[in-house]
Amino acid sequence: MNRILEKKLNVFRNGASCLLLALTCHSAHAADFCVNTSAQLQQAFTTAGTNGEADRIRIEIGTYAGSSGNVAFAFYSSENFSLQVSGGWISNPPSMMCFENSNQPDLTVLTGSDERQVLKLDGAAGTSGALSLSTLTIRDGFTSQAGAGLAIGGGGFSGSVVVNHVVIQRNVSTMVGGGMRLFSEGIVSVRNNLFLLNRCAFSNCAIIATVNAADSSTTRAFFGNNTIVGNQCTSGSTCTDTGARFGGSARAVFYNNVFAANSNGDLNLFSFSGGSVDLYNNSIVSITGTAPTVMSGNIAFANPQFVDLLNDDLRPTLTSPLRNAGTDLFALQSLDLAGVARVNESIVDIGAYENNDLIFANQFDLVQ
Repeated sequence: MNRILEKKLNVFRNGASCLLLALTCHSAHAADFCVNTSAQLQQAFTTAGTNGEADRIRIEIGTYAGSSGNVAFAFYSSENFSLQVSGGWISNPPSMMCFENSNQPDLTVLTGSDERQVLKLDGAAGTSGALSLSTLTIRDGFTSQAGAGLAIGGGGFSGSVVVNHVVIQRNVSTMVGGGMRLFSEGIVSVRNNLFLLNRCAFSNCAIIATVNAADSSTTRAFFGNNTIVGNQCTSGSTCTDTGARFGGSARAVFYNNVFAANSNGDLNLFSFSGGSVDLYNNSIVSITGTAPTVMSGNIAFANPQFVDLLNDDLRPTLTSPLRNAGTDLFALQSLDLAGVARVNESIVDIGAYENNDLIFANQFDLVQ
């Protein structure tokens, strides 16, 4: 944790412990929670699933681990109300709870302790309550299910899904989808995330995503500025497509994503019933399955020149081919995954991180 945030926490806490924020209704159908223990977090999920309201769960900076069962933290609802979950929050008890956000996902960690699935956010078939997740690190999950780190959506779920500004790393599935399993028949947005060193025994170790739509001509899934690196088969297995898999009857667009060092394939496309995928300005070496409908601006570099791959510093260097190689045809976030401006120079970089070195207008003099 950086020193500035440590000082803030010391001042704000004043020795007090943050309690679960009592249900605060801003309207007839909105409820807020502020949590800082694992028990409070699970209780918030349990309450939100059945309270008949749209819910917002804010998680303070810290590490959260489930202590029993197959899933560390679980939410399930058969209601049509939205759920927003975000980490990185700072409180000043007793009156100012979760009032400031650090915008740093590495400061709020949900862990499966290498024993269980980390986070499961599921809506029942036929429901349409939106699910949104941001500013978190999800790590060290272990399960035989798809989505050892994160499972979100569900079969027949028609709500929108947003995963933004999230680090999903070092999760293991003994089946498929070590990092994330996503399923929806709504609008899907997966942007500014890192999928790092997730493993699986069969296929699609980083991401397995399915998005369906009755009308396959309208784009309903957006995957932008993600970094998908170092995802691998578990020891002794012969899995395939260790990066990401996208399938379904919806149209999808992948833009500004970087795939690198995935041990056995970057992107597997499996579309059916008229579904299609467009690829814009990605750095990607291998594509399998259904041929993309559109291929524009893509590059293929096995070594994208990260600052320090061995120590998980996946920012592009000044000489990286990712720098200034993205597209702004689609929505961009205002900040990258490190919390700095999304566009440092005139053109967005490929991947979750923007090169943030400062350069004079002539682009020759580096400001140290």
